[in-house]
Amino acid sequence: MIQAQLIAAYEQLLEQSRRILECAERADWDGIFTLKAQGLIDAAYLRRAEGQAELDDAGQQRKLELMSQIIELDGQVSCFLHARQNDLGQLMQINRRKSDLNNAYRAPSNSVIPISHYLYHKK
Repeated sequence: MIQAQLIAAYEQLLEQSRRILECAERADWDGIFTLKAQGLIDAAYLRRAEGQAELDDAGQQRKLELMSQIIELDGQVSCFLHARQNDLGQLMQINRRKSDLNNAYRAPSNSVIPISHYLYHKK
């Protein structure tokens, strides 16, 4: 792989990171995970490709700039994901409390006698 191809691959990874951030801003969680999965594949490809490409000083500098931008975007996405995780945790706590309240105020099923028993039961 030549230097230009490697830099282009990093630029594509940066663009993908931008799309992931856009998904996070729209709360498109499925979109994030789809793009993240593809990003992992692309990152693995880049790791292998780097062994085949020699970058000159300008190429190293450009790669560093691209990686810095990718890392910054990833940090922004992480903020959205942490906020979502907190929201889901709160929803789970609310659900647990509702379930506990329902269980506390629910009469045991074996002590409930249908009204029809009293109305139609011969004595």
